[in-house]
Amino acid sequence: MASAKSREGLTFCKIRRFIALPFYPERTATYLSVQRFVDIPSEHLIADGIQGLVLDADGVLGPQGCQHFPEENVRHALNLVACGLKVAIFTNADDNRFEQFTNIPIVRDAPAKPDPKGFDYAVRQVLQINHPEKVCMVGDNYVTDGGAVDAGMKFIYVDPIRNGAEKLMHRITRRFALYCAKRPSN
Repeated sequence: MASAKSREGLTFCKIRRFIALPFYPERTATYLSVQRFVDIPSEHLIADGIQGLVLDADGVLGPQGCQHFPEENVRHALNLVACGLKVAIFTNADDNRFEQFTNIPIVRDAPAKPDPKGFDYAVRQVLQINHPEKVCMVGDNYVTDGGAVDAGMKFIYVDPIRNGAEKLMHRITRRFALYCAKRPSN
């Protein structure tokens, strides 16, 4: 099977969001921040009226570029579905490596993160939820994954799993964006 087209790389949308973060702190609004993906409490989400989750893969579900994901993360994703939440995986990287996540759709044919159109497609077409404010994007990067805030979604920040082959520029931009998100507002 041929690999799906990667959405990684530099895009105008990524550059624009990266530059804007220090000037628009509301674009780093964080609904929840956790150390690990498995720390996301389904009961808290459901009590708040959350209906769905869109999951980033690299850094959240497993190390950068991994082909086999940690079993505890797979179990947690499937448990979120079992609790009644709609769940999809949306990555800018290779999306043909998610066989472990049975019955969880992969967002394909959508504009790359952080383009709001890609998030809107994930919410409305893949999850089939008409209210983006009832969906959380789960990610480790305020530049790409945090773009969900611009699409009206909530953002759950997960400390990234760091034992992958992350590119230097990706690591630098992710850390800068995290700094912008954590910086006290005036």
